[in-house]
Amino acid sequence: MMAIKHKITGLLVLLFASVSCTDWDDFKKYQAGGEIVYPGRGDTVLVASGRNRTELLWVLSADPRVTGYKLYWNNRADSLEAAVPSDLIGDTVRIMINPLQEGSYNFEMYSLDAKGNRSVPLRFNGRTFGANYENGLLNRTISNASYDSTRKVLQVSWNTPDTVNIHTELKYIATDSKSKSVLVGPDVQESKITDWKPGTILNYRSSFKPDRKAIDVFTVTRYDTMSVRKPE
Repeated sequence: MMAIKHKITGLLVLLFASVSCTDWDDFKKYQAGGEIVYPGRGDTVLVASGRNRTELLWVLSADPRVTGYKLYWNNRADSLEAAVPSDLIGDTVRIMINPLQEGSYNFEMYSLDAKGNRSVPLRFNGRTFGANYENGLLNRTISNASYDSTRKVLQVSWNTPDTVNIHTELKYIATDSKSKSVLVGPDVQESKITDWKPGTILNYRSSFKPDRKAIDVFTVTRYDTMSVRKPE
């Protein structure tokens, strides 16, 4: 019975020694490779949509080890890598992705250091606009147009635009029979033209941004027209 106990004790000692050696060897391997280092990650990216392009404003980490970045999209099928000047650490980097087909995208960005280490990922979404968006735009509408023959003034009343309208171009024929145009801002409710040639057609076309942060302006592909009744 005592012999059996000694054998069991010996096996336990050998097993413990084997496990301890294995753990120690793994620890030594970890130590040999060094501690995993993650460069500081910028936590803020502002995405500005454009015409088949997107601009990113990336607020950098204050980590002085950051020397560059790598950006992925299209499930990592496409990427962009660039250096970050040392004087921009803690500042904002402007990144333009151009061209970029119209659509929605999921982005994944990493900070890089000089040794090839990269930060934990920063993930965000963005969108680009193009012909599909532009072809769906409608001109701002005119609610009424009338001519005061006594004062010789054409008065055009506008409906409020329903999206981010930049301006509307109003084209008309002047009294000298030449074509003229004026740009009507989104807050303007009424336009007065003092040199309109009575009996001629008005043409107008509006321009928009997809949102207030967008970097490009999109214009309706066609002019709408309006007739003004001749004064009696």
